[in-house]
Amino acid sequence: MQPSRTIGSLGISLLICSLAAGACSDTGDTSAGNSLNPQGGAGNADSGSDSGSDSSGGGGTTFFDATPGEIVALKIDPAAATLTSVDESKPTQSFVISAVMQGGATQEVTSKADFVLEPLAVGDVDINTGVFTANGLVGGAAKLTVSLPTHPNLKASADITVNLERTLIVGGAPTDAATKFTALVSDPTRAADLVYPLDGAVMPQNVFPANLQWMRSADGDIFRITASKPHMQLTAYVQHTGTFDKSWLVQEAAWQALAQTDPDDQAEFKIDRYDTAAGDAVEAATSRKVTFARAAITGSVYYWDIQAGLIQRINDGSGTAETFMPTPPSGTDGNNCVGCHSVSPSGRWMAGRLGGGENIGAVFDLTKDLTSAPAPTEYPLSVTPPSLRWWDSSWNPAEDRIVVAYEASNATTRQLRFYDPFGGAEVPVTGSLPAGLQPSWSPDGARIAYIANPDSWGGQLTAGDIAILDVAGPDSVGSFNVIHTGASLSSSPEGGATDSYPTWAPDSNLIAFAHGTGSRSDLPDGKQSALYAMVKDGSGVVRLDTLNGSSTDNFQPNFSPFDEGGYYWLTFLSRRDYGNDTAGTRGTQRQQIWIAAIKKGVAAGTDPSAVPYWIPGQNTASKNISAFYAPRPCREDGEECSVDSECCGGDCRPDSTGKLVCSPPPPEKCRQLNDTCTTSADCCDEHPCINNVCVEQVQ
Repeated sequence: MQPSRTIGSLGISLLICSLAAGACSDTGDTSAGNSLNPQGGAGNADSGSDSGSDSSGGGGTTFFDATPGEIVALKIDPAAATLTSVDESKPTQSFVISAVMQGGATQEVTSKADFVLEPLAVGDVDINTGVFTANGLVGGAAKLTVSLPTHPNLKASADITVNLERTLIVGGAPTDAATKFTALVSDPTRAADLVYPLDGAVMPQNVFPANLQWMRSADGDIFRITASKPHMQLTAYVQHTGTFDKSWLVQEAAWQALAQTDPDDQAEFKIDRYDTAAGDAVEAATSRKVTFARAAITGSVYYWDIQAGLIQRINDGSGTAETFMPTPPSGTDGNNCVGCHSVSPSGRWMAGRLGGGENIGAVFDLTKDLTSAPAPTEYPLSVTPPSLRWWDSSWNPAEDRIVVAYEASNATTRQLRFYDPFGGAEVPVTGSLPAGLQPSWSPDGARIAYIANPDSWGGQLTAGDIAILDVAGPDSVGSFNVIHTGASLSSSPEGGATDSYPTWAPDSNLIAFAHGTGSRSDLPDGKQSALYAMVKDGSGVVRLDTLNGSSTDNFQPNFSPFDEGGYYWLTFLSRRDYGNDTAGTRGTQRQQIWIAAIKKGVAAGTDPSAVPYWIPGQNTASKNISAFYAPRPCREDGEECSVDSECCGGDCRPDSTGKLVCSPPPPEKCRQLNDTCTTSADCCDEHPCINNVCVEQVQ
């Protein structure tokens, strides 16, 4: 007999499950399973004797004596099963596979069958015994399909449903907290009033857990927080004791399970309040629904924290900002700061300007330790006299050039220039470079968008148009022309004649930009602004109303390099309220960094934006601006992971120690064309794995 083997056990770093009771064994229909499209599967080589019996009473043919033509069907028993994992328990269900012979006789062939479980995320199947085990980490519906190596076109299938239930008692809540909520009253004036997350927000699966925030609370109150999907129910009880900011940071394991269970369904959040003073429980007057896209943003966001006077970094999956460069080189004024930064497409290099308005250019290698004082730059930087100066910058795809808005002493306009970011020298360009600000190089390298006809320096425009400069070749430019005038949107809700901060989507076709009465966001000089999108030729201009919401406080859009889950992902800063007035920024109008999913494939002129979410890890007591997302390569086999979409091969599963790691696909599930992969061995039909994608053979 072979040692026990399993298929499945897709992982996620986490969590969740439940309140109601172990494995259910529904007998279901025991007729022959439906025929499915053929799927590959690794057969079990066990050659032990078969103990199945002839249930019809006729014919003495055994499985081993039968010729292929004598087996006419397969059946699986039960044909459906529902299991409930309570608080991460791992319920099981046994499946028996039988071969149906000509004449109606049956023989059990469980140990000889091939098993395919789809999706793998919900659990494991032991291919020797036919026992399915839920992992307690992911719920949902799955299908178990079986076949025989000798009869690959005969298949049977069973439907498996895994429900997750989990109860948490946190924040000093009493163990009998559930008894406070046996009856609810409706009173919107006393309801908790959930205000974050925003209703309809779209988030990637690996985002750090949301800090749920609500508006009403008094000392001693108890809150019942529920998060639900069709196959998952999370219930948490939290009490207001001592200093309480009317919030609950969702347990990370529970959050990740919620993100991956029923990935195509929204999660709904509600908060019921037990009003201690009144002695009754008040039902939630509001709920919030969140969609978790089948995506993982595996990178870092770099942004300027105005209060700290430093660029901060937040890594994917983290809820804490990192001061990675505490002591930048100083400008001639002795000010140790880096401003107006930009990050290269690979995420390795950062360009910025030094000093408090000195605008002396510098380049940093983000893979190096930048904690020394001062942090090292990548070319010999001469501060006195100053070397290259610039205001804004943007990297070309090859990362060997940056285009800058040149800063000259006493200049009234900023001229675009090309710089060698490592040699520290201006690069001669074939063709004419125009005057302009806020350049943005397209990911395909063919164009540079910029602000033409500005009426002021980079951060304080009150007029500006968007223009495109064609890049004819290396260090060569073609024509430039205005594709959108700021004055054309003067009758918009935000008014004004200022276009600012154009940014390219990863497809180099869509441009997002800000428009309003000015480009400066921080008060008291702050203006009104909303975000828009258009095609690269200036057509299909559309206000991103879903992203903007009712706010005209949205500035500085910047597309991340990620094309994940059917969306592009757009960072921006906003003065809108984040959460409540104790855990969040309500009433302060402090800028914070948000990110919105931008749906791919939407017709030009149609709003492709989703409701945004606040990027966890920011200092809510500071104004945070100028966010740049830098990519992280997908994780290779053996690296730790939390969700499938973080892995190049698409499978995050427990290893022999139980740690979740990226894993190669199981033998029966090779990767199809355009699927992610780690090596060519992951791909079907000997297709090569190039840049972590299974592609056609190159002839």
